[in-house]
Amino acid sequence: MEMEFNFDTVARIAREGGKKRVVVSGEKDFAALRCLVEGKREGWIEPLAVGRAFADMTEEMEVAWCSVDLEEGRLRAFEIMESGEADVLMDTGPLEKRYGSLLLNRIKSTGGSGTFSYASVLIPPKTGRLTFLTDTLVNGSPGLQEKVGILKNAIEFARRLGIKKPKVAVLAPLELVNPALASTLDGAILSKMSERGQFGPALVEGPLAMDNAASSSAARHKGIRSLVPGNVDIYLFPDLESAHLTAQFLSWIGRLRFGGILLGTSFPVAIRSPLEQPDSWGINLALACSLKGR
Repeated sequence: MEMEFNFDTVARIAREGGKKRVVVSGEKDFAALRCLVEGKREGWIEPLAVGRAFADMTEEMEVAWCSVDLEEGRLRAFEIMESGEADVLMDTGPLEKRYGSLLLNRIKSTGGSGTFSYASVLIPPKTGRLTFLTDTLVNGSPGLQEKVGILKNAIEFARRLGIKKPKVAVLAPLELVNPALASTLDGAILSKMSERGQFGPALVEGPLAMDNAASSSAARHKGIRSLVPGNVDIYLFPDLESAHLTAQFLSWIGRLRFGGILLGTSFPVAIRSPLEQPDSWGINLALACSLKGR
């Protein structure tokens, strides 16, 4: 039986991976800075802040190029990452569209996977273990090819955290294949690809409606015999709209704590999506350091 994975597990993995050099760009975010100062004190990160936003932080951490503005500071941070002088890039925002495009273009130029995606991470009370929702930030209306990349990103990261054979639910409005609904066709194809071993050690089931993904009894009632329902590690949503709305509902109505990680990048990147509360910086930085450390 595999151990249960939660946020404490992520923090432990990040710390056990050794001290990471973290280059920081963006505007001043006090929650992010508290996370960095605590991480430095605990000995698992060594922060290097770039830009005038951090000019008054020289007593708490190393600061470089104190006179440059936000945009120039971000470019300098990219250069540090591309030169191999740091392990993790942390950008404290704002996460506007212009920066997102710049970030993805620079990462693609340095050997990213070609498919970028964002996985939101939470601990459902029902299971008490780490669960991923993807893609909640980057891909608006992914086709089958993009979904293959999104799924590979999430599966590979789950394995890095020690989930040896991730169980994936490919979500759709219903569990039956309907030629008029592309999400059901994609779910069936991804499931068959998994059956043929194209995702490595993983169990992918789809299409699944949310009820029979979350509940094994609901799945059995619909005639679905699979180990995935009720034991999902990764929920793959049909599009950004459904993923984002679900995550928002769980965050604000369910009051669940979220973290997140940008995947498919050539180096680890810690950001905070609009879905996440300020105290998620510690989770997100630990997730990024875990990506580097294993």
